[in-house]
Amino acid sequence: MSHHQSSAVSVASILTATTVLVLGYRLGRTHAAWRDVRLAKQGVAASRRAAWRHTATLVMGTAAILVTLGFAGYQLAG
Repeated sequence: MSHHQSSAVSVASILTATTVLVLGYRLGRTHAAWRDVRLAKQGVAASRRAAWRHTATLVMGTAAILVTLGFAGYQLAG
């Protein structure tokens, strides 16, 4: 094999190795991005449940205060 052919093989080998590395990296990043999307969806559902729990607690606390104030007002009026 001449020097010219050997150089062409080396360049082809380098290009092939680089292509494999780049494609492997991009495949890994794509997989990670979709995994992040799935985790974010799960996080949204968990955050929504927590928000509803806080809202229910607020509503129940507000109702308890209003009932207490109404009862106290009734006692003072009567």
